[in-house]
This record gives sequence, structure tokens and C-alpha cells, in this order.
Amino acid sequence: MSSNLPKLKIKLTKYQQRLITLGWLIIAMNFIIVGISYTNLPDIIPAHFNYKGEVDGFGTKSTIWTFPILSSIIYFIFYLVIKNINLWNMHYPIKVTDENAPEIYKTSLKMLVYINVLIAIIATPIIIEIILQAHDINLGFKFSSLSIVTVINITIIPFFYIFKMYKTPKK
Repeated sequence: MSSNLPKLKIKLTKYQQRLITLGWLIIAMNFIIVGISYTNLPDIIPAHFNYKGEVDGFGTKSTIWTFPILSSIIYFIFYLVIKNINLWNMHYPIKVTDENAPEIYKTSLKMLVYINVLIAIIATPIIIEIILQAHDINLGFKFSSLSIVTVINITIIPFFYIFKMYKTPKK
């Protein structure tokens, strides 16, 4: 970490605050979905899917609570990071100057918010797929494959924002 980076506090925009709230709503929705469907689940449910969306592991029905609980813990920790991070302590792919620091820091914060919302989303398709599979409902589409798309997005987003940082005027 470079101690000579400009020390600027960047506040979350209203839009970013709404995205964080959306993430909390998605987390709450995951708990609600599990809570509503829990009593109707069989004692043994699918607990793991392979890359093709096929069930390759089973667990007790209480296993389904793992997904909303784990995603809420991860979301909360990442939320704390976003709220408390000193952006000048992060590593950047370009030279940060007094002139470009506000834009670079805003870009970095935006990236963290988007990643966090995707963290909230990632468990939802898995929960839905578990419920569908537990009741032998086949819609011809594997909801769990949406989690793979979400993981791909979480992987790609940093590269997108790094590219944006390179496009920021150096001044």
C-alpha cells in the first residue's frame, strides 16, 4: 500500500445506496423463500450441483438454510468493507494522482458495490433449484446455472473497472 496516495473520502451515491438496499432485500427474499418452502420439503434434499446443474450431493432439509445464512454473512462483511474502506489503501493498476484520485476512487467503490449485490444474488437460483429438484419439478431449465453466470460476472467486473481506470485521464 502506498502511503502517498491522496486521502479522499468518497461517499456512496444515492444509486449505490439503493443497490446496497436491493442486496439486503434479495437476502431477505432468500430467507422468505426458504421459510415458506421449508415445511413442504422432503427430509433429504439436493445440496450440491455439478457444472451441468445435475444433483451430485444430498443433505437434510435443514441444509437449505446454509445458502441464505452464508450469503447474508458474506454480504454483511463486504458491506462493512464498503462502508469503512479507506480507498487510498487499495492497490490500483494506474498511478493515482491528486487530479485523478476522485474518479479512480469512485470507480473502485462502484466496483465493490456491484460485486456485493452479485454476492446477494448468487444464492437465489441455487435455493430455487433445490426446491424445484426436491419436489421433482423440471422446468427444462436449471436455475443453478444462473449462479455460474453470476460467478462469471463477479470475475469479469474487476477487469471491466480496471479497464475503466486505464481510460481515466492521467492529468
